[in-house]
Amino acid sequence: MRILRVRPGFQADHSSSSYLFYAVDQPVSAAGQQVAHRFSSRAEVHGRYASYQKWGESDLSSSAYPALLGEHYDVMASESYDSWTLMIAVPKTLQMQELLLPFHDLDDGEFTRLDVHDYGKRLAIDIFCELEPDGSLWDSEGDTFKILVKLLATIRAEILGGDASFLQAVAEFYGEREEEEDEEVEAAPPSWEPPAEWDKARLQEECSRRGVAFRKSWTKAQLRQALTAAARAPVSRSRARPPQGRKPPKMSRAARQIVDSMTQR
Repeated sequence: MRILRVRPGFQADHSSSSYLFYAVDQPVSAAGQQVAHRFSSRAEVHGRYASYQKWGESDLSSSAYPALLGEHYDVMASESYDSWTLMIAVPKTLQMQELLLPFHDLDDGEFTRLDVHDYGKRLAIDIFCELEPDGSLWDSEGDTFKILVKLLATIRAEILGGDASFLQAVAEFYGEREEEEDEEVEAAPPSWEPPAEWDKARLQEECSRRGVAFRKSWTKAQLRQALTAAARAPVSRSRARPPQGRKPPKMSRAARQIVDSMTQR
């Protein structure tokens, strides 16, 4: 027999679930490694990595995520039954909370695809997706999970810099599955209003970010009124479709590698 072509890919082991945590900023301290060992006697913990293998129906304890991503590790990739969970931990600042506000509890009608968890001093972005097993993401040689966490590390740096294009692309990808007529509409929380310390430029910036129409000649009071009124308007709990003619978010190569490999069941 003559082999004409070899195509790289990823083959999932359906009898187990795998997890890899990675510390981007610095190697994990001895105390942090002890925390990682708590969740499995068979955990492989060294340097910047902590990996776990769970067999059958066994999963990593839900308390492991806040314990590890809340302080010691920065990103995580896990696979179970052809589904992937990708997590990115960032500092919980006012600016980061505002940036991630649109990405809470977004689902495609079947699964929660994108969410943000509060882990004390940090926020953890949680993405649940399927990836093509023979897609371009696996063309590179090396450990599948290490490839993913390195890409997530790059995306994390972008998010820390205020670039949420990767999250926007994930939300729009899974939002395409929803029919507009099936979207649930509910009132937005009426209590939100712009912080008192925001100046005119910040108010205008927020209007632009939220798609609230305004005039440059408006006073701060008028801008506040427009933002408050928009926050009280009915909004869809489902991800809205992008407006006709809107350009897709411009993403980095790392972000594009993951998004282009996403698939739907």
